[in-house]
Amino acid sequence: MNKIKKTPQEVIKFIKIVLHSLLHIIRLFSFITPRNRNFWLLGSFGGSFNDNAKYLFIYIHNNHPEIKIAWISNNKKTVSFLREKSFSAYYKWSIQGIYYSLVAGVYIYNAYINDINSWTYGRAVKVNLWHGFFAKKIEFDIKKGVLAPVFNNSLKSRLLYPKEYIKPDFVLSASEKMSELFSSAFRINSAQCLNFGYTRNNILQLPKNDIKTFIKNNEPPNTLNILEKLTHYKKIYVYMPTWRDNHADFIENSGICFETLNDLMIENNHFFIFKVHNNTHIEIDLSQYPNIFLFDNKSDIYPLLPFTDVLITDYSSICLDYKVMNKNVIFYCFDEASYLEEREMYFDYQDVLKGETVARTFNELLQCIQKDASYQQPKTPNTLMQQLIPTGKNSSKNSSKKLVDFIKKHVKIK
Repeated sequence: MNKIKKTPQEVIKFIKIVLHSLLHIIRLFSFITPRNRNFWLLGSFGGSFNDNAKYLFIYIHNNHPEIKIAWISNNKKTVSFLREKSFSAYYKWSIQGIYYSLVAGVYIYNAYINDINSWTYGRAVKVNLWHGFFAKKIEFDIKKGVLAPVFNNSLKSRLLYPKEYIKPDFVLSASEKMSELFSSAFRINSAQCLNFGYTRNNILQLPKNDIKTFIKNNEPPNTLNILEKLTHYKKIYVYMPTWRDNHADFIENSGICFETLNDLMIENNHFFIFKVHNNTHIEIDLSQYPNIFLFDNKSDIYPLLPFTDVLITDYSSICLDYKVMNKNVIFYCFDEASYLEEREMYFDYQDVLKGETVARTFNELLQCIQKDASYQQPKTPNTLMQQLIPTGKNSSKNSSKKLVDFIKKHVKIK
């Protein structure tokens, strides 16, 4: 008999079917494995070590020896970095990573369950810290645009996007208004929204010397190098635009002339940091501009934000965090009409911007930078902004403690 030879494509397809079948078996098994309520796993999107989960992880490591914690990542470099810092970390698909994901009692993540593992979560307490919220509709409140098919609750979307349909047990919030909107977006009741403030914002309120110590102990060496560089300039701007759902090259559409911007920075001994969103994929080389720095969008910029002076953003939640420091924000909304056509908002965006410094063209942005007077905080506080996140020195100071105390009480550990 002649043997039927399989093509490489057929072999790969067969292997994928086998692996996918094994994952479904693991998921079913995860609902009967014993869970250790004293063992908590944390993780973040893209396998990075960042955002709310990062700061909660470090807090627990330093203050709660009764809780066993580990960081789960699909990025082996992240795992190696954390181990070099003497943190417990495991590669997501290693034997240890899968085992710990099956026995840990608590999952804490920044966006979706697959920040840790979407195949091993059965009976674990799931705490979503969410990575940011401002004015644009999120999750199941999205009814139009390219993301709408993900959250339309159809059988097709459930099969294609299963992680989006795994409900968290709790979601971290920063205000009562935010909790109200999260309840709808995540399809949970208001009691499951924990209004403790964002854990990442505590670093923004520490004394500068304490932040420097934090950087030395927890950040890669390059962060300290950047910080030292910033000391040579009179004023530091940081531009952090949100991502576009359609992945358009919005930098080209923004009209920014980096040569002109760099000349203005040099003229005034200012420095400009440019950091795009984690989901933004834009290839751009700014190395020829000495006073403009392209920050790695997979790295954590929060420890450096207290050493900056002005934030430039658009529709990003970073504006709320930055206002915790009572610092100045410029809203650069060059594509406002097209963006609002693509992405729905919870509020009238003109109400969101009321009293704020706004630029809609590159020339207007340059004018804002040139006129220090435009950086003054609004004389009449934006009440909508205040509803979304309470500003002030201690607004997120005890967020990590409150959250840990709540989870400990919920899972009944002392």
